[in-house]
Order: sequence, then structure tokens, then C-alpha cells
Amino acid sequence: MFFQNRAFLRLISDKGRFYSSSASLLAKSKPSREVRQKLATDYNNRRAAYKKTVGQLRKQYADEVNQQRLADQKAEEEMRVKNTRQRLERQRVKNVQSVKNALGAEEARLKRADEFNEELKSAQINREARAERFEKARRLVLQELEEEAVHWMSTPEEVDAAFEGTAVEQTLWGRPGGFVGTPMPTEDADFWRFEGHTWDMDRRYTTPRDKLLDELLEDAYLDANLKESFWTDDRVNYQEELEDKAKLRALIRLKGRKALLLKQRQMMQDIHTRNQAVGADGMPAPPKPMKPPSLDVLADYDAMEEEGVKLLEEDPTNFFLFDSSRVGEDGEIENQSEQSMGKPVRLLDPVRDSTPSGTPFPELLGRLPKADNRTQKEKKAEEREERMWAAAQAEVEEDVEAAADDDIPTNYDPIDYNILGNTTDDDDLEWEEGLDQISDADLLNTPSHERLSESDIEYLVQKLEVKIAGLQDIVRREEGSEREKAALADGNNAVDEETIAASAEGGLESETNDELEFNIDIDELTAQNDLSIFETLSEEQIAAMISLGDDDSKPTTAEEIRDSLGKVPGLTSDQVDSIVQLELSLLQQTSDETKK
Repeated sequence: MFFQNRAFLRLISDKGRFYSSSASLLAKSKPSREVRQKLATDYNNRRAAYKKTVGQLRKQYADEVNQQRLADQKAEEEMRVKNTRQRLERQRVKNVQSVKNALGAEEARLKRADEFNEELKSAQINREARAERFEKARRLVLQELEEEAVHWMSTPEEVDAAFEGTAVEQTLWGRPGGFVGTPMPTEDADFWRFEGHTWDMDRRYTTPRDKLLDELLEDAYLDANLKESFWTDDRVNYQEELEDKAKLRALIRLKGRKALLLKQRQMMQDIHTRNQAVGADGMPAPPKPMKPPSLDVLADYDAMEEEGVKLLEEDPTNFFLFDSSRVGEDGEIENQSEQSMGKPVRLLDPVRDSTPSGTPFPELLGRLPKADNRTQKEKKAEEREERMWAAAQAEVEEDVEAAADDDIPTNYDPIDYNILGNTTDDDDLEWEEGLDQISDADLLNTPSHERLSESDIEYLVQKLEVKIAGLQDIVRREEGSEREKAALADGNNAVDEETIAASAEGGLESETNDELEFNIDIDELTAQNDLSIFETLSEEQIAAMISLGDDDSKPTTAEEIRDSLGKVPGLTSDQVDSIVQLELSLLQQTSDETKK
């Protein structure tokens, strides 16, 4: 702005000319005193005029700068107000549009709510109509059943008459060793069962004596419940024929399913290989995983049976055991050539034929530990040998670890549990010791679980005697209860002594040391005690309680009775309390009778 003022420019030009003229004059000649004073005065006047002019120009410049600043601020304020107004206008338009959208969404929601209410009304109408039809159908079914009830309702006498006879009773059993209580959908449905080829997960291995005891009890149960007069050879052969047919059909389905699955896999692999081949352009197709197989094959039983029949016609040795068949070293059945097969003996069993014991899984039998009859000297000597052997083993292991290479051989055979479970042990070797292979062939062929000692036979006899005593006690209590009911029905309140004793003590006879019998008030005993406690006891517990009565010492106090009941396994605290209270009541009544 300074350089745009003309007065300022003239002043500078005049001052420059003055300086130049003064310098030229000073250069030409030395001025006089008057000239120097004149020049100084002129200089001071010019300088004062210059300062005055510069001061005015500075004030003018400051005014112009202030005016320009105010103009700029005013323009900036106007621009800010304009932008704010535009922003607020845009926000107002957005708010108006949001309100319109919210109103539209609310209208749509209300419209959908009305439609949903209409759908509910129509659905409720249809539901009520359907419920009414079902109710009408139920009434019709009940009406038909009531009309037919007179034809199929039977009296107890008619039911007893229909089930009289051995044939009907034995038919309900279906087959020796079968199941009772459920109807059979088909004649061979009972034989369509699966068996798992798994290990026995029982925590305790069965001992040979326990296995033989179970077999004896099962045989006794079948002999007592099955009538030989009904199960003739023809009926047994018919049932066995049904079993063989069912097993053959199951084996055919198994083989057919396996063949169909193999064909399906081969077909899918061929299609997948063809799809992954090189195309017409010479470029291979992008690799893709093979699709999962369809499970429709597992549901087509007709196709399985058809494929299995083809395999049966091609090679019968996969289904039957022939005369010329023999068992290989690995336990598998090997068949000779087709020309020398012979006639079929039985069906193959893939589960049982693969094990040496002929069972679905190898069965291990536990052995009871033998009695330690060694002397103290022998025990100490054996302990010393064990310590020496352990020390020698430790030294060998240290040497082996020090000289071991990085390559550890692993060429060992895996454990075959089928062979391990049926391997000859020390007891079998002791049994076979001194027996001749020819004359004692029957003893050598005796199964391991049937090779019993005298102690095992005594154990079996003791268990069977306890079982017999328990069953006899149950029968005696049932007969006593029947006689008591018959006596009460006849109006005779005097019950005989045997019935009272059997009802009160669960079959235990109430006797004193001098073998005197007393009349027990059964009504008083029942009112004071709960006699139903004996119904909750198992047969083993009842047999154990019977054996307690064989001791010469008779408990007379509650503590002694509790101590004696501790020998009975499985009794709860409530059962012990009830039996103690019952025994104390019997002792009190016996004492009262003795005093009389």
C-alpha cells in the first residue's frame, strides 16, 4: 500500500534529489558556514515534513487495514451463516423424510398385524373343525367298541379254561431258552437279534465254579418249567429249522449288502475318474472331492437278498460248513475243492467260528488264589531271590539304555486276545499231568470251566443247599399263608401253630431250648410290627437268615440281634430295625407264654 501512494513517492524522489545535489555541492567545494547552516536548516525542515507526512500515511494505512479486516470478517460471517442455513435446511429435509418412512413402516406393520389376526381366525376355525371331526371319530370308535364288547369280553372262568393244558402253557414259552411276555410279530422274529463282538466289561471274572453253578441252575429251571411231553423231537426240529432259516436269510442279506456297497464304490470311483479326466481343450478339470454315497442301498432289502442269492449259487462255502471243511491255524474255516465238498453240516457263523472258544468274544475265567502253605524260611528265601532278581533286572535295563540306538525295533506281533483268552494256564497243566493221551482222552477233552477240584464241588453243594433251603422256606411260607386265608374264610380264628410261626418269622420255627412250642398271638404281632418286611428280602438274604438259626447261641438283646444280622448281606438300616423289633416282640411273647 505504501508504494501505491503518489505523495509518498514524490517525497522520496525529492529527498533523493536533495541528497544528490548536496553531495555534489560538497564534492565541488567546501561550503561556508552560512551555507552549512542553511543546509542544516533545510535538512531539518524537510525531515520534519517527512515525518509528518509519514505519520499521516501510517494513520491512513491503519484505517485502510481496519476497514479491510472488518470487511473480511463480515464476508466470513455471512458465509458461515449461509452454510449453517443450508445445513439446517438439509437436516430438515432428512427429518421430514425419516418421519414419512416411519409413518409408512407403521402403516405396513398395522396392515401385517391385521392380516396375521385374520390368519389366526381362519386357522382357529380350521382347528376347531378338525378337533370336532376327531371327537366325532372317537365317539364312533367308542360306540363300535361298546357294541362289540359283549363278544370279546371274557370271564375269568373262560380264560382259565382256555389256558388249561400243557400245550397252551408251553406254547407261551415259544422255545426252550426263549422270552416270555411279548407277542411275536412273526414266527422267526425272535431270532433277528444282534450280538456285539466286544469284551466282557464285568469288573469280576467268573470263576469256573460260578460258571458251572449258573449252568446247573439254568438246567434245573428249564427242567422244572418245560414239559418233555410237549417238546417232542418234531417240535424242537421245527423250531431249529426256523432258526436256521432266519440265520441263513440274515447271512444272505449281510453278504448281499457288502457286495452292493462294493459295486457302488467301484461305480462312483469310475464316474469320478471320468469327470476328472483331461477335457477337449487339453486342460485337466479342477480337482473335486468324490461325492458321498447314497444310503438307499442300505434300505433295499430285496436287492440285498437278490445279490446274496447270487453269491450263494456261485460259492456255497461262504454260507455252509461241509464235511470236507477244516479249521486252519488262525481259527478260520477252510473248505476243500467243490468236487469234494460233501454235504452241508451246518451254517457258518462269522462271529463264533472266528474264535477258538466258539463264543462271540473270548471268555476269560478267573482263578481263585491258591492257599499259601510255605514256611517262614521258604518265604524269606523267595523274598531274597526276588530282591536279587529285581537288582539284576535294573542293571540290565541300565546297560540296555546306555547302549540303545536311535532305531528301536518294532517288528513284534500284535496281541491276539482270542488266543490269549483260551491259552492253557498252570491249572490246566496241573490237571493234564499224568493223564494218558488215549485212555484219558475224555478227561483231556474236558472244557477248562468244567475242570473242578474237590473244594469246587463242596462250594457248589453248599450253594445249592442254601438255594434249596431258601426255596423250601418260600414254599412253606406260601402254604402257610394259603392255609391261614382258608381258615379265616371259614370263620375259624384259631390258627394252627405251624401257620402262625411261618407267617410271623418267615418260615423260621419258634422253639425254646427245651423244645416246647407256644401259641403266638398273630394279631398282636401284626399290630406291633410290619410283617411285610420279609417280602422285600431276596432269596439269598432269607437263606442267610435261616442259617443264623443253626447256631446254638440265641441272641436275646437288640445289640446281639444286630450283630447277628450283620452276617446277612445287603440289609438296609430300616430292614435291620424292623427285624430287630420283630425278634424282640417274639421273644417277649415267648417269655410271657413260658411264665404261664
